[in-house]
Amino acid sequence: MLFQLSAAPAAMLALFIFVKDRYEKEPLYMLLTSAVFGFISCGYVIALDIVIEKIPVNQGSLFSVFVLSAGTEEIIKLIFVFFIAYKNKHLNEPFDGIMYSSYVCLGFAWAENLIYVFSPELGGLNTAIMRAVFSVPGHFLFSVLMGYNLAYFTYYKKGIKYLAYSFLFPYGAHAIYNLLIVWNNDMYLLIFIPYVIFLWVICLRKMKELSVLSPFKKC
Repeated sequence: MLFQLSAAPAAMLALFIFVKDRYEKEPLYMLLTSAVFGFISCGYVIALDIVIEKIPVNQGSLFSVFVLSAGTEEIIKLIFVFFIAYKNKHLNEPFDGIMYSSYVCLGFAWAENLIYVFSPELGGLNTAIMRAVFSVPGHFLFSVLMGYNLAYFTYYKKGIKYLAYSFLFPYGAHAIYNLLIVWNNDMYLLIFIPYVIFLWVICLRKMKELSVLSPFKKC
């Protein structure tokens, strides 16, 4: 049961974004490859975190939020997304930037879910439910911000600044997301819930924006 619960949120969001790709579907083998790459990327994040944790600096909760979580995760995910997307012949419409980013990041989210849900100390049903509500949708939202900007770099060839934006925007959103979760205040939900709604509104708009720009859309 725990295995299914760990996989379900990533699978549901993968189906959601697949449906949103309205005009020219990506090959299933490319989407599966992207998800597998995302799954593998989790191991690289863990390895990088282990290396960083050995650095002799004060590593409190803020360090964890801004470096060990948002920092390492978003940079490693972007490297894998870039490897999949750059000069990919199937990336032939703007929305594809979001597609490949989403599948890589959802693969990562599933791998991370398995680690937490089956952890002897942190795992269990409550962890699976909480991560289904908070963590996996968060990774999906960050992936939309990443893929949106990556589309301007890969498809529109707008320049290197959009590759930087592909890291900076999801990194900033991720850091704020985590900061609100670890904020030791009973009122944090009054800020966290509007923030999540704000992210969904922004990301749905960006998805719609790139979708309608498809060259495969019939007039």
